[in-house]
Amino acid sequence: MSELNLYHLKTFYTVARHLNYSRAGKELAISQPAVSRQVAALEKSLGMNLFVQRGRQVELTDAGRSLFDYADRIFHLVVRAERTIAEYKDLERGQVFLGAGITIGCRLIPQVLKSFQQMHPHIEVSLLLANSSTIERMVTCGDLDLGFTAGNIVNPTLHMESIFREELLLVISTQHPLARPNVTANDLKSEMLLWREKGSAARDIVEQYLVEEGLRFKNQAEVSDSGAIKQLVLEQMGVAFLPHHAVEQELKSGTLCRVEAGQSTIAVYCHIVSVKDMHSYPAVLAFLNYVRKWVSEH
Repeated sequence: MSELNLYHLKTFYTVARHLNYSRAGKELAISQPAVSRQVAALEKSLGMNLFVQRGRQVELTDAGRSLFDYADRIFHLVVRAERTIAEYKDLERGQVFLGAGITIGCRLIPQVLKSFQQMHPHIEVSLLLANSSTIERMVTCGDLDLGFTAGNIVNPTLHMESIFREELLLVISTQHPLARPNVTANDLKSEMLLWREKGSAARDIVEQYLVEEGLRFKNQAEVSDSGAIKQLVLEQMGVAFLPHHAVEQELKSGTLCRVEAGQSTIAVYCHIVSVKDMHSYPAVLAFLNYVRKWVSEH
């Protein structure tokens, strides 16, 4: 087999993404016949067909699908290489793509971002808030440089670095009939438990805790936002395990109180997640080192 022509591979990759020669030509700023010639040249060099025509539709052959997977990884690496070299030219410029679980994102990230960008105003930081399973998946596939999550990571391709400890407290409105001492597990059974959706680290941790403590709630409601959960608790719609920092003001003002039923505090460890053995961009390393320093000082 002759040496793979990367220019032809790029043309093939573009056609494969669109499954259309005309749209590929527009993206590449070349004519449709030129696209066809380059794909044909690649097929000839490989000795096999990459596309098959079915009526007006273009489909990938089995060989084409395999080559597309490799091409996708190749051009993803090209983008990473270009980004790295660009950042080495000017270490004060660059991009950092972050993801954070909602529990940790609302506590740590805003404070860190503000002070980091005061020091590095030309480094662009993008932040995605999502549940922990989504963050882990996006870090694994390279869509995010770093993830901030709570709970344990089981993916063997990811590196986990603990940065701080958080507490989840079982809270209730002070106007609720159960806002009193000596609440038992039996008292809580008929209450509505408000908690995060599946895939959230907070949800996984609470589920494990309930099993260990033998606590059961007949009624449960999933809410994908911790702020909304807190508001529902304030409206006496149920009880919830919420981060201490998220309810600190309400506990002080007396609008919420802790439910003292057994061990009603859950320790949660928050982590920075990255891909093992992955070369990091200069801007990402600068941000990572800044987070470590910030956490140690605060």
